[in-house]
Amino acid sequence: MSYLVIGGTGFIGSRLVRILVEDGHDVTVLSPSGNTSKLGDVASRVRVEKGSVGELPDILHAIKRNSVRRMAYLAAESPPWTPMNVTKTMMIGFLNVLEASRIMDIERLVWASSYAQIGPPELYGGRKVDEDAPVRPMSPHGVSYVANEFAANFYAENYGLDVLGMRLGLVFGHGRNRSGFMDVLVDLFEGAASGRPVRVPDGDSVWVLQYVKESANAMAFGFNVKNHSRRVYNTCDEAVSLRQLAEYVREFIPSARIEVEPGGRTIRAPVDANRIREELGYREAYSVRDGVRDYLRELGVKMPEGQ
Repeated sequence: MSYLVIGGTGFIGSRLVRILVEDGHDVTVLSPSGNTSKLGDVASRVRVEKGSVGELPDILHAIKRNSVRRMAYLAAESPPWTPMNVTKTMMIGFLNVLEASRIMDIERLVWASSYAQIGPPELYGGRKVDEDAPVRPMSPHGVSYVANEFAANFYAENYGLDVLGMRLGLVFGHGRNRSGFMDVLVDLFEGAASGRPVRVPDGDSVWVLQYVKESANAMAFGFNVKNHSRRVYNTCDEAVSLRQLAEYVREFIPSARIEVEPGGRTIRAPVDANRIREELGYREAYSVRDGVRDYLRELGVKMPEGQ
């Protein structure tokens, strides 16, 4: 099967590309830079098309040139998330992907949605929220996912497009770049692994975290689903404070010098991801703790005996 992965040279997309290549598929990535450094040893087995999601002809060309039958969309705009930047990259870009999928009769489009559209806990009375809960994004970044879920549903209902949105958590793991948003998810691990002192602000804030390999697994799972009655699914629901995350790091690096500062506001409600488990049979491979251990191993940390 021939796949086009938009965002396939990025943090999560490169992990998805690895899964698809190792499963024996033909994979093309669309990238504005063409930088394949995150693809590592599978880069030589991947076709690279330089282009932008902001340009519909670039997407159509990549599909035609490589006889693509399935597409994954993981492109995202880095902070600062201004309305202009988000609209151009994440909304118009996604509309171009939907339109290209319609024109070229793509068999299935699996795309990365996000919990960034979910409001604060007080909006839901402290309850875990599922896919049917009302949304209240707090940034243009979050607004884009609301718009994109609407657009995907429109294309499915009006054009018969097989499109499946996978809502990902706040993703951590090796390869995440510092961007000005939640850089503690890089500094905590890289600092502890290198023996540097680490300060963790807002230690009591709680986030629904997801390890990058789990995010990629969820996206790949979306292609293996034979029938789906809904067009978007939550993919994870493990809520962890930054304090607890730091404790996981200390468990594997007992000598880590980590200072966790108290306080911090939890800006997104907890999530319920039982629907994807019950309806589609999805099973997570990595808990947050498992992801911490695997991430530290990728950074070269020698695990304590028994770990």
